Amino acid sequence: MAVEWTITIEGKNEFGDICRKEVRIDKRWERLFDGDFGLSIEDGKKIMEALQNAVVNHEAETYSLYRRVCPDCHTFRAVKDYTTRRIRTVFGIVRVRNPRWMVCSDCYPGMVGAFAPLKEICPDRATSELMELTARLGSVMSYRQAANVLTKFLPVEPTETHATVRKRTIRVGERIDDQVANEEWLATRKMEERHQLEMPLPGDRRKEFVISIDTAHVRSAEPNSARSFELVVARCGRGGRGDAGGRYFVTASTEQKAIRDRTLHALRREGYCGYGDVTVLSDGAEILKRLPRAMPKPTNHIIDWFHIAMRVQPMQQIADCMVRSQSDLSETLSTIDREITAVKWRLWHGRVDRAIRDLEGLLARLKPLQQEGVFSLARLHSLGSQLLTYIRSNRGAIVNYGQRYRAGLRVATTLAESAVNSLVGKRMVKKQQMRWTLHSAHMLMQVRAAEINGELRDRLRAPFRQPGPNVPSLFNPKPPLLRAA
Repeated sequence: MAVEWTITIEGKNEFGDICRKEVRIDKRWERLFDGDFGLSIEDGKKIMEALQNAVVNHEAETYSLYRRVCPDCHTFRAVKDYTTRRIRTVFGIVRVRNPRWMVCSDCYPGMVGAFAPLKEICPDRATSELMELTARLGSVMSYRQAANVLTKFLPVEPTETHATVRKRTIRVGERIDDQVANEEWLATRKMEERHQLEMPLPGDRRKEFVISIDTAHVRSAEPNSARSFELVVARCGRGGRGDAGGRYFVTASTEQKAIRDRTLHALRREGYCGYGDVTVLSDGAEILKRLPRAMPKPTNHIIDWFHIAMRVQPMQQIADCMVRSQSDLSETLSTIDREITAVKWRLWHGRVDRAIRDLEGLLARLKPLQQEGVFSLARLHSLGSQLLTYIRSNRGAIVNYGQRYRAGLRVATTLAESAVNSLVGKRMVKKQQMRWTLHSAHMLMQVRAAEINGELRDRLRAPFRQPGPNVPSLFNPKPPLLRAA
């Protein structure tokens, strides 16, 4: 026994014409014993594909007719030809009639040209929703897995392969990158070097704009380059510990101007208008030291306390272990243990010069003890030398961390570390161990950053899809200065 379901889709256009489409689904009684209860995914695909076909054809026909009317003289344009255009949607590929209209000969005498109206609303031959969904899936999982998910749950054809997902994701990343570049140009024009004009309010943590910045290493796929390249990952916001972290941004360019422009763009979205204290938190890498020098004043550069503490912690552990195990040097090692703790305390309170002197004295006392042949003493001296070099290189960026901590301000690059993990690590480094080109990695990160910032849909709905001019580009040249730019 079989049951046939008939679904009728009915629509009415602006002219009152009614169009109907029927979808038939056969259901057999025997399928219930196999656990096939209700509509299956395949049935849903069939229904949505038929509905999408009807809606897209109606909208394409309506828009083509609307664009046939000349906006100047309000007469119909002449027809050049009719073709068929394949438009990919989330519910399958729809084939629509694609007319090409001639330029109005009355308004533009002597000009011969034609344009396709459907190219204005669908330049990628795919809907913006499909581009957004493909880019979102391609940014959170491997391209091959994203293609399998699309094929499994949506009525798309097998041509939606991992190569298609990769191309669309990179294309969306390029589109977002172009939009951000235009916004960066506007932001840098308004961000002149100014000083804080607001009245200092005690206890106001939101007065300070904080930039937590770090780098991530990605394996390179280019044969003529280094084994890996760096991505600059940052999170810009305002407020102290416990407040929202702010916006993410990622850039593959390590140039000073590129990092500064990205930072100013992110700060502007957070309310920065050139007035306010800016603090840059980093781990002291040479690439990241370029940012504070290029930012508007006042901008403070602070070394992340976590990286200082992680250089002192192994020294404390070695000293504690040797105090418990070495009986003949226990008195000397206990003094060294207290001195290491004192160095950490002075660094926490911003007494850099005193910490350097104490550390130099500590290394001087450890040097003759290395002749005892104990590996731990040599290791302790090596770690102390590395810490001394690190402090000397970044002495101007070490502040009173205790005072900032008690005021509720940030003292560590926790936000940047989490940004590296969520943006780069999960997609490129940790589990998958892929190799990437610099361009592909940069564009993919633009999509991931826009997705986490919650603006991916708005970016793809930007007004770049507005209808172009009716005059062919040959008769509508760009201004010389704009063309040169």
